[in-house]
Amino acid sequence: MYNLFKTVVIDMELWLKIAGVAAIIVILVSGLYYIYAYMGNSSPSEIVVGVELNDHSAAFWVALDKGYFEEVGLGVDYKTFSTGLELAVALSRDEFDLTLACVGPVMVMYSRGVPVKLVAMTHLNGYALVTGKSINSIDELKDAKVSATGPGSPTWLLAMMVRDRYELNFTWIKMPPYIAVNALLTNQIDAAFIPEHYATLAEKLGAYRVLMSRDLWPNMPGSGVFATEELLEEHSDIVAKFIYAINRAVEFIKNHPHEAAVIVAKHLASSTDIMEESMQYLDYTLEINKTALEEYAELLLKYGALDHEVNVDDFIYTDILGDLGIGTKN
Repeated sequence: MYNLFKTVVIDMELWLKIAGVAAIIVILVSGLYYIYAYMGNSSPSEIVVGVELNDHSAAFWVALDKGYFEEVGLGVDYKTFSTGLELAVALSRDEFDLTLACVGPVMVMYSRGVPVKLVAMTHLNGYALVTGKSINSIDELKDAKVSATGPGSPTWLLAMMVRDRYELNFTWIKMPPYIAVNALLTNQIDAAFIPEHYATLAEKLGAYRVLMSRDLWPNMPGSGVFATEELLEEHSDIVAKFIYAINRAVEFIKNHPHEAAVIVAKHLASSTDIMEESMQYLDYTLEINKTALEEYAELLLKYGALDHEVNVDDFIYTDILGDLGIGTKN
């Protein structure tokens, strides 16, 4: 009787192990089904991508350098822009198939009728307040001459949040980050709200990092991948292949930060040291956080970059992330 009981227990343990392995196989096969279903589609494979010329687009530079696009059958041409605002304007002229850009400027264009969807994030945070001289308190920036890019941009939004949080008045000067770094170091302005990698570059050249976006908003949405509604309707497989390659690049950045910094530095004509430090201030992820995007939209409306509410559910498209097993947050 004991032997029979022992045999039953062993058989039950074996069955549970087999069932567990089978469940894992089902999950893996399911994920592979979606990936290869997209890969096997015969849509045109040559695409044009709009990209910001900074390390916010690090996943793109890594995917390009590592050949991840080629591996999924995509031929990628790209155009670079110094700010997300410039990129968003070009997007409104239908110059690209896909775009990697900061969320704010594209959301503004979407509110004005540009038919585009956010299909994946690429990072959170990556913006900073930098001063030309050391200060003991942000209160010292009262009535200071500061720069940011235009309304709707994340640096502008960070500036508005800092202004309200610390009850400051600024003299505003609109300028792109590469000009702001020079203006800061030559005492033409007192402070600059700038994105990475420019914040780290300015700091290396003698400026002072006073505050970062994550200090005020730990999960501030940064940049994302945007696709036109037409591309999603007619060639969603192209978007899926692109996101799959970008996701591989994000995993490479997380697992091999130094090697990733070397790649990004090469494409941005910068130093590996600057890139390696700068990329630590960004949280690379494809996950879409709906609540954070709704907060972003509310702030843009509050500060006047939007003239009406934006329905975030209509602004985002999460089907492909779900199919590829990448989560989203409500």
